[in-house]
Amino acid sequence: MNGRAMKQSLLILMMSLVMQAPMFAESVSSKSYHKRIELLTYLRELEPIVKNFRGEDPEGKPTELNAPEGKEGFRIKKYNEAKRIYQEGLQYHFEGNYSSAYQRFLECQLGIEKITEELSQLYILRAEEMMKTAMERKNPNNPMDKALLDISIEYGKGSYFRQDVMDIPREAPYSRRMYDPKEAHYSYNKYDIEKNLELGYKHLGLAKEARATALRVEKNLEKHQKLQPSHRKYRIDLYFGAINLGRDSKANAINIYKLKYPYDNYYLNNSQAKSEPSKDENGVAVEGQPVKVDGVTYDFTKNPYIKYDKRLQAMFDVRVPEDYRVDHADVRGRVYDLDSNNMVFMKYDQERKKALNVPAKPASGATSTPQQ
Repeated sequence: MNGRAMKQSLLILMMSLVMQAPMFAESVSSKSYHKRIELLTYLRELEPIVKNFRGEDPEGKPTELNAPEGKEGFRIKKYNEAKRIYQEGLQYHFEGNYSSAYQRFLECQLGIEKITEELSQLYILRAEEMMKTAMERKNPNNPMDKALLDISIEYGKGSYFRQDVMDIPREAPYSRRMYDPKEAHYSYNKYDIEKNLELGYKHLGLAKEARATALRVEKNLEKHQKLQPSHRKYRIDLYFGAINLGRDSKANAINIYKLKYPYDNYYLNNSQAKSEPSKDENGVAVEGQPVKVDGVTYDFTKNPYIKYDKRLQAMFDVRVPEDYRVDHADVRGRVYDLDSNNMVFMKYDQERKKALNVPAKPASGATSTPQQ
């Protein structure tokens, strides 16, 4: 090959390499664009979470949803800082300064990674706590209240209750019923209660596994390697996976409460807002007591925001213990405090509020939503 032919060959090779370069290297503008969309999705998903679990203020006290700067919960503070950095990145991006924009987006990504790491642990702990309490009796003083293991033992097909009491033929009204009819729901709901227990702990185990996998990413790197944006994205996705699996576990715990205590929402159907009358251990009738929702009692049957179906808002569902109603709302992606202000106190319907004689909302220190 002469010199002229060699030069032509080298020129063709160089041109082909230049043409193939964009196929292997992503431009910084493209990186900035995709990171912008990615982080916006994360921030949107985080918003109801941090509003429900705001954390304590610098003095260790529970915080209000719209607390002033310096008094907000520590999770709200971290979330707002991530939003501030993201906004700076947006400004650079739309100016065309993609290098600075991408740098800001990476800083925001690091902040989101830290927030989701801590939140995933919180969700796992709360889900585990809810599952354990759902298995036990909610009211130890109520003889009709049963622990989950007692339901499995006493109300199965081979149990005394089913064989010798519930399933035995009788001639009414000459033969009286040998059990309280309100006890029968344990037998009807036994399988569903046990299935929710199984699924609740299955989801909890998967949440723990997802979080552990995320934490191992950095340990599996070589000594000369550092965490790359792709690694952080992988970890954040796993943390969100753990959060959503924790929500699933919480939903199973809430289902157990609903199946075990179907009569606790009786107060929604009577004008006095009283719980259902019951009998004590000696068979003496016990009058129902007025039920308070977020510190307020009034005629809930006239509340236009009450829904008696599956859309029932968390603050009205007293089958679930008060400490876990914020979790009940969060499972649906709702913000508990916003629902409470709008639904219970009718914040934006003053005329309807007066017509129903709704009392003033309690002071913030009187009944505060539990925060972790």
